[in-house]
Amino acid sequence: MLLLTYKKSLLFLRSTLLILLIPSLLLSITSCKKLNKSADPPEKITIAYSTASNAILMYIAFAKGYFAEEGLDATPQPYPFGKLALKAVLDGRADLGTSADTPLMFAVMNGQKITTLAVIQTSNRDTAIVARQDLGIATPTDLNGKKIGVTLGTNANFFMDAFLLDHGIDTDKVKTVDMKPDEMVAALVEGRVDAVSSFNPTITLLKKELGNKGTVFFDESIYTENFCVAAMQDYVKKNPNTIKKVLRSLIRAETFVQQNPEDARRIVAEFIKMDKVLLDEIWPTFSTKITLDQALLVDFEDQTRWALKQRSTSRKDMPNYLDFIYSDGLLAVKPSAVRIIR
Repeated sequence: MLLLTYKKSLLFLRSTLLILLIPSLLLSITSCKKLNKSADPPEKITIAYSTASNAILMYIAFAKGYFAEEGLDATPQPYPFGKLALKAVLDGRADLGTSADTPLMFAVMNGQKITTLAVIQTSNRDTAIVARQDLGIATPTDLNGKKIGVTLGTNANFFMDAFLLDHGIDTDKVKTVDMKPDEMVAALVEGRVDAVSSFNPTITLLKKELGNKGTVFFDESIYTENFCVAAMQDYVKKNPNTIKKVLRSLIRAETFVQQNPEDARRIVAEFIKMDKVLLDEIWPTFSTKITLDQALLVDFEDQTRWALKQRSTSRKDMPNYLDFIYSDGLLAVKPSAVRIIR
């Protein structure tokens, strides 16, 4: 009887000790996991982006530290406009880049293995033609025979041609002058060109500079700009988890902009070093929402038909743009944002 009581007491003591040790063991395991997680070095990635106010979510993600919180050591690589940012990706100087749809279309049509990860910003009033009214350009048809400055290979180039054709002007009837956006204000003010086709902030700066001497031609019905984030296909195949981290960071930026619009404007103005008053005027023209939808496919195909007509690409047929859009990343982190019919 005494032996049985002893055995019961020993069993109770062992059970009690085990119960007391379990929390300590769990705490130790959790601590080890945290230690291992923090010990993992952040993934290095270089992101090229346009500073022309059309990559708002990218600016916010950098400024708020969202990339770092996702475990990314992201190096910012700024460029004045998207065509140059995309070129950095194509040349291997950056892993990801932001670009409008037109340079992406040209990259595909010229044989580059690029892929679009998401649309991060849209606008149907970010592109326009600004003309000298005091030089006799009061209506769109007055552009016939004029000298127009434009950055070739950009969405402003596509908008200009679409606008002219919509108003019955053959593109061969105008003289096109290839120039960078930052050259346009001086060129138009000094009369070296009669008009320019461009995007913000150049459009807004020209409106202010010319005053009643200038006129601005928008057309919301002929073109909606899709500003995208893209990468080379090989990079995406090798780094699918990195792509998810980038997209999660941009989604967090999207939420921040929606919930804190005034703070977002201030942060963006500081990040790209733009006058806050100028940014406030431009800001309402943009929709900062991450998507991959059917409109992007239609946009790429419309621009491809234009490029084929211009005979300005090495490829002579319509590609299947589904082969140049990577939807798995966005499907994994925000499936509701993907509305492409496959």
